[in-house]
Amino acid sequence: MTFSTHHWPSKVANILVYLTLVSGNLYSTFIGGEDQDSPYHSKHQSYITPAAFTFYIWTLIHVLLGGMVIYQWFNDKVHKAVGWHFVIVSIINAIWLALWTAGHTFLAFVTLIFATGAVSFIYYRLKEQHAADTVAEVLFLHLPFSLYHAWIFVLLVINAFAVFSSAEGEPSTFQAVLAIVGLVFVASTVIGYIEYKKGDVAGALVLSWYLFGVFAQQKDAAIHWTSLGLGIAVAVYTLKPFVTSFFGRQSGETAPLLG
Repeated sequence: MTFSTHHWPSKVANILVYLTLVSGNLYSTFIGGEDQDSPYHSKHQSYITPAAFTFYIWTLIHVLLGGMVIYQWFNDKVHKAVGWHFVIVSIINAIWLALWTAGHTFLAFVTLIFATGAVSFIYYRLKEQHAADTVAEVLFLHLPFSLYHAWIFVLLVINAFAVFSSAEGEPSTFQAVLAIVGLVFVASTVIGYIEYKKGDVAGALVLSWYLFGVFAQQKDAAIHWTSLGLGIAVAVYTLKPFVTSFFGRQSGETAPLLG
């Protein structure tokens, strides 16, 4: 790899917004005042809110994105695939985090819709136009946005339930059914990651991780056990690309697992 200063304005901008994104999450989690609401320990609980540890997937995403902002100086494919869009994503994400920590859940939800669209743009661009050719491209270009795309979708669902429902004691039958419908909706998107996104195992595992987090957090029996069953089902379903790849090799064909 050769160090390159081509497109340096966008590369510098990526570093700046990355640092802002990380510092914003750290501040809201460890330093913010009692009147603020951290995504990790949210006061806006619903019946599909996962356990606090689930949100630490942000740590993995941040580490991989940190690798990307370093890797971009050695591979111009990062600029071609991501360009200035990561700057847009990070700014919208920072606005969402500020609104969420301030308790403006509806405005946060609207902002998160735009953030989801921005991340999806990068994600689909990587899938359709910039397939990974090396392990480094998988780790520092495709993997972070696979995780980011799945996780921001999960956040969108969590945020939606935080706006329109709240967890106060035992859920009613209607609330429990609504929560289960939400969980099934999240789990069903695994079909898109495995069947239509070239076997995106990483994105599918994020969904499973979230469902296990709901299992750990929610005590209502119907929600508790449904989330466990769905989490196991999603985790098992992620094995399909590996099985397909194995039998594909036996027949002389191969299938990509991440992009």
